[in-house]
Amino acid sequence: MKHDETFIPLNDLQAIEDICISIVNNSGEYICYSKGCEIIDGYQQSDVLGKTPSTVFSKSDRDRQSKSLIEETLRTKKMIKNYLNSYQTTHGRKITALCNTYPIFDENKQLKYVICTYREVTDYLNMISVINKQQLELKEAKGLDLANGTQYTFSSIVGDSPSLRNAVYQSEVAAKTLEPVLLCGETGTGKELFAQSIHNANTRGSNNFIAINCASIPENLLESTLFGTVKGSFTGALNTRGLFEEARESTLFLDEINSMDIKLQAKLLRVLETGKFRKVGSTEEMHCDVRIISAINEDPFLLIKNSQLRSDLYYRLAVFSINIPPLRNRGSDIQVLATHFLNTMAPVLGKKINQLSPETIALFNQYPWPGNIRELRHILHQSICLSQNDDLVLNAKTLPDHLHQHCISPEMTTLNGSGDNLKTALDAYERNLIQAVLVKNKFNVSRAAQQLDISRQSLHYKINKFQLVREDSQK
Repeated sequence: MKHDETFIPLNDLQAIEDICISIVNNSGEYICYSKGCEIIDGYQQSDVLGKTPSTVFSKSDRDRQSKSLIEETLRTKKMIKNYLNSYQTTHGRKITALCNTYPIFDENKQLKYVICTYREVTDYLNMISVINKQQLELKEAKGLDLANGTQYTFSSIVGDSPSLRNAVYQSEVAAKTLEPVLLCGETGTGKELFAQSIHNANTRGSNNFIAINCASIPENLLESTLFGTVKGSFTGALNTRGLFEEARESTLFLDEINSMDIKLQAKLLRVLETGKFRKVGSTEEMHCDVRIISAINEDPFLLIKNSQLRSDLYYRLAVFSINIPPLRNRGSDIQVLATHFLNTMAPVLGKKINQLSPETIALFNQYPWPGNIRELRHILHQSICLSQNDDLVLNAKTLPDHLHQHCISPEMTTLNGSGDNLKTALDAYERNLIQAVLVKNKFNVSRAAQQLDISRQSLHYKINKFQLVREDSQK
């Protein structure tokens, strides 16, 4: 295309090859396209000048989260700074660039041009991803984060829901003592994270943290594992140290303690009451100075009723009884945790993803998470692996089928006739739920927020978002 007065001459811009500069007029047509643009995008000026961005650049299904920043600035008349955008040309070339757009106005304050400058950063991002992955792999190769056999402290606990904060507060209080702690929570809620945090906040935190899952040890070996053995006590027995001896002046974490045989529970109770234990096959009592943290994944009173847990042992272990809430009851923490895992796992897996799509967030908020935080982490790991290398957003289509199938129920698809639009259906469900809770609590925001297990600020935001008002205020 021959340049005329409608096209801006490039002059010195031709020499800049690593920075792209393009300009469109107020009709959205390119009037300037620098040499750097040609190199990065793979077009010639004659292919671009006089055309619109939507004609030059295409969006595949996978790239639907990307957008034309030039068209955005044409629409809003606002500058966009340092936006990391992923797009592709009509001939399939995929590009990730750091972009800026600047609206230019005439003397009458009418939009005349939009200038776009951008630089391809694909190689930089790949390099950063590789470095992050190598650093994390090196860290894992060295073993645990801390020198005492633990990985977590209270700062590792992610979330701000009232129920979680209450559990953290109780744990912080318990950490200042040496009394036994019983952690109650479903599988995958992070009981060992809490146990390690309590240990590390205690005066004994520098000593090794000793942990055992009582369900993973055969019943006939658990006693010798806990208390140790003396040579000759049974065929092949040697002199061994048990976990109570290993954990002297430190913490012993007994996970799934309800899996322990009732007879062994009686022996454990005596140890807690007397501060002494005997090795298997020994008549000599040994002094025991161990702080016990235990955990169960079921209702303790139901376990007592079903004779799976001794009531006297429960009351001895539960000097501090701390309930760790399931993920489905933690409100906005679901998105916070998902974002946290995304930011920590994506670099390790060599991906650029740094945000969740609205559809993904909606599905996460509706799913009941029977596997709790552990399930969320595994689902994100799988979804990140299934994403493309240049994806910046985690799309819902990468999530497992069972999550989609659970959330798209017949009741959901009939809400407001919005069965073809998942986000609209989920918004309608959320709106109806919040409205019902507000009405039940006579629009007392504090009580409603407590029942929904979200903060007052979050509830105020949702009230404004869904324009929820009392019926009597409309009269």
